[in-house]
Amino acid sequence: MTTEATRDVNAPASTMVMADTGYPVPQGKRVPVTDARHWEIVGFLEDESALLDDNDFPAWLALLAPEVVYRAPVRTTRDHRDRSMFEAEMYHFNETIMTLMLKLMRLTQTDSAWSENPLSRTQRIVHKVRVWETDTAGEYEVYSSIVLLRSRYDESGLEFLPARRLDRIRTGDEWKLVSRTVYFDQATLGVQNLAVYL
Repeated sequence: MTTEATRDVNAPASTMVMADTGYPVPQGKRVPVTDARHWEIVGFLEDESALLDDNDFPAWLALLAPEVVYRAPVRTTRDHRDRSMFEAEMYHFNETIMTLMLKLMRLTQTDSAWSENPLSRTQRIVHKVRVWETDTAGEYEVYSSIVLLRSRYDESGLEFLPARRLDRIRTGDEWKLVSRTVYFDQATLGVQNLAVYL
């Protein structure tokens, strides 16, 4: 495993705070699945995952807001009566637009990104999408689940990485991903590295 759990030192605070280090609880009004906004957001998430599956990283970066926070807290295993499932200040990754740009530049424009040379073959299955309004007009909290299927080199087996996600999506003339927090289902991730995006 090459993933390092790092402390949050420079990344700005997310607009969404984890509730007692468990899964966040929706606060706004639910957008029903019969609402056109729900299906527009589903379409946005499906298009986004297709860009990543196609390794179209410049197009994916264009979907991110300048203030984006992209992170995954470390899961812990505790007694079921303790609602704390994730570390409050430890992350597998905690990125800003600058660190994401630098990593993707290294991946696409240099020969030193060994973990993704050749690139992984991936399928991201996004499901259980639920949408809530926020206090900001045109911004929504979006809860979803994702399963990453990953094939590497000439290996016959697949890597599986299931997770829940909490996104903040800004709609309007330009749709943007304002923040994403990924909650992995595994305490010890069953992948060789986290050189792909969810």
